[in-house]
Amino acid sequence: MAFLHKILRTSVYIVEDDRDFLRVLKQVLARGVENHKIFSFNSADDLLDQLKSQAVKKIQRNIIIISVSAHARDTNSVFETIEAIKQYLLNTHVILLFNPGELETEEMELYQAELVVDDIITKNNFARLRIQNSIRRILSRDDFQWRRKLLYISAAVASFFLITTVLFYFI
Repeated sequence: MAFLHKILRTSVYIVEDDRDFLRVLKQVLARGVENHKIFSFNSADDLLDQLKSQAVKKIQRNIIIISVSAHARDTNSVFETIEAIKQYLLNTHVILLFNPGELETEEMELYQAELVVDDIITKNNFARLRIQNSIRRILSRDDFQWRRKLLYISAAVASFFLITTVLFYFI
C-alpha cells in the first residue's frame, strides 16, 4: 500500500512575521514534505481572510505553522486565533512557534493538553529541524489513522460476505 501522504494533498499554512525565518522555512519544507502546497502569510488576519474566501476540501490535510506573535486583531491570544482558523479548516494540525519568554509554561501545557496545538517549538537554531520532524510525525500519525479506518472497513465488508455465504449455504 502506498503511503497516504503521497496520495492525500497536504496544505501547509505558515503565519510568520519574520521574513528571513519564513524564507528559510519555505526552503526546508519544499524539500521535506511530499505532495504539499505551501501558503505563507505575514499575519493571521491575512490567513483568515484567505480562508473565508476559499472552499475547503474535506479529504485534504492542513498543517498550520503559526508564531505566537501572529494573532488576529479581533482576538486576545494566538490560541483564540487558532480556534478561529480551525472553524474554516477541517483536519487541521497546528505547530506553534515562539521566542523564549513569549509564553508562560502553564499556558503552553494547558493548550497542548487540550489538543489545540500538536507541537510547540522554540525559535532557535534547531527550530527548522524540529518543524520538519513534527510535520513528518503528524503525517505518519495521520497515515496510521487512515490505514486503521481502511482496515476496519475492509474487515466489515469481509465479515458481511462471510456471513452472507454461511447463511446461503445453510438455507
